[in-house]
Amino acid sequence: MRRITHVAYTWLVIGLGAWVLARLFSFLDLDYGRHFLVFIVLGVAAEWLAVNFPHGQMSGGFALVLATFILFDAPAAAWTGALATLISQGILPRGNPLRTVFFNAAQHVLAVMAGNYVFHRLAGPAGDRFTVELAAGLLAFSGAYFLVNHLLVSLYVAPRRSLHPLHSWWDALRWDGFTCLFSIPTGLLMAFMYREAGLSGVILLFLPVLVIQFVLRLYVHMELANRELLALYYVARGLNQRLDVQEILDLVLKETRRVVSYHSGVIYLWSEEKRYLEARAAVGPFRDKLHKSVVFSGEGFTGWVVENGEPEIICDVREDPRVRHEPGLFQVLRSLMVVPISADTRRVGVLVIGDKRPFAFNENHLHTISVICGQAAVAIANTILMKRLEESANTDGLTGIYNHRYFTYRADVEYRRTRDAGLPLALIMLDVDNFKLINDRFGHVAGDAVLVELAGLLRDAVGEAGVVCRYGGEEFAVLLPGFDPAQAGTLAEELRRLVREHHFPVEGMPRQVRISLGVAVCPRDAVDVGTLVQRADQALYGAKKAGKDRVVLYEQLAELPR
Repeated sequence: MRRITHVAYTWLVIGLGAWVLARLFSFLDLDYGRHFLVFIVLGVAAEWLAVNFPHGQMSGGFALVLATFILFDAPAAAWTGALATLISQGILPRGNPLRTVFFNAAQHVLAVMAGNYVFHRLAGPAGDRFTVELAAGLLAFSGAYFLVNHLLVSLYVAPRRSLHPLHSWWDALRWDGFTCLFSIPTGLLMAFMYREAGLSGVILLFLPVLVIQFVLRLYVHMELANRELLALYYVARGLNQRLDVQEILDLVLKETRRVVSYHSGVIYLWSEEKRYLEARAAVGPFRDKLHKSVVFSGEGFTGWVVENGEPEIICDVREDPRVRHEPGLFQVLRSLMVVPISADTRRVGVLVIGDKRPFAFNENHLHTISVICGQAAVAIANTILMKRLEESANTDGLTGIYNHRYFTYRADVEYRRTRDAGLPLALIMLDVDNFKLINDRFGHVAGDAVLVELAGLLRDAVGEAGVVCRYGGEEFAVLLPGFDPAQAGTLAEELRRLVREHHFPVEGMPRQVRISLGVAVCPRDAVDVGTLVQRADQALYGAKKAGKDRVVLYEQLAELPR
């Protein structure tokens, strides 16, 4: 529906412009045809050197429009401007579709006529002796022209505005305002010079306009380049923070939109264990499906890019034989950009973004996104390395679960968190019954195998409900945030039965192992972490003393026989 409305609006403006031009033709004084031709040629030069940007263009051609209006009235200004636009953008094409060329010419005609209406309301016919009223009328003409021009163009580019995140309508208004600083006085001077020196004076005076326009082109390009650098700055600043891998990937997808708009995007990271790239972050309507996708190095176009290490742009999937039969995003989007994420010579992953428009991405986009991916690659590699170092420092070397050091840190964190939230914190301390006998009779290798098997059993049984740590020797600790005494006691009993019924695959010894467990809970049994550990240990000792292979809650100690 939005597209139909936009097409209808475009052709409505074109139709009105053509109708107005046809009505104005009879008012042209063709005796000045040679003069009109010179103004048209100068207008073509101004339009050809105009600074184009997504929401419009910046041109000094208004100086010619104003001069023509003063000298020959509105019909000449409308016709010369429209013909200059059609020739410069149509016959000498700038890459615009034909409907855009017609629209630009038509909106110029409507803007001139709007300015003409305002002018005659204030000052009377153009060409009168210079008076205050005439000056006010010319300023009103200029203001009305720019206002109508921006309104029509803004509505025309509105559907595509989100496709250019680095540019805004305010930019177009501000940059076009620069042209007012020299176009209006230059137009007045050109009209004066025409009356004093003829066409030669107009031509000589218009040359500086082209020079100024060229300088403004450099300024605009520099400002846009600075915005791309600013996007890179935001990425660098974000990556300097202490982020996990997922936060880095989300940041890359977010900041990429500062540079270029896209429909869908996904980042794959290399998995050393699985030996392929798996989707770790995705945005867009296909987010859920993309999260399930994988890429094998060297297979398909994306895998080839990863293997080759060079970024690639697919301008139009339907026209590029390399990807015409590729599955996934290549079947639903027209343009794609595939950028490897590499740190030094080590592959980290790959970014794939796509859009439904053909030719949505260019080399400037590719360069900037490649820099972003390079920054992200270093941050990801460093984060993974730091995570591995932290895991190594916090992991028990024998069993692979958390060690005593991590237990001390995590218990303090969970105690503060549950206390502030008004929740209980339970602790289960457990150890293997008669473990010294296992070591003495079957050897330390068998004893270590029992601990490894038991650690995996506890970790899988507790899952995300708690934190399982090796406290020391054959003793284990299970932190249970949010568990009250009854819940903690029930889980402890389940663990005891699970271990009792489990057959430990340790060669040379009986397949069954028994454990004893003690349970304490904050704030019922303790008011700090140190006391909580002490009370859980006392409950464990009570379970040992009461015959082993059982669960004892700290609150039950008084009921046990002494």
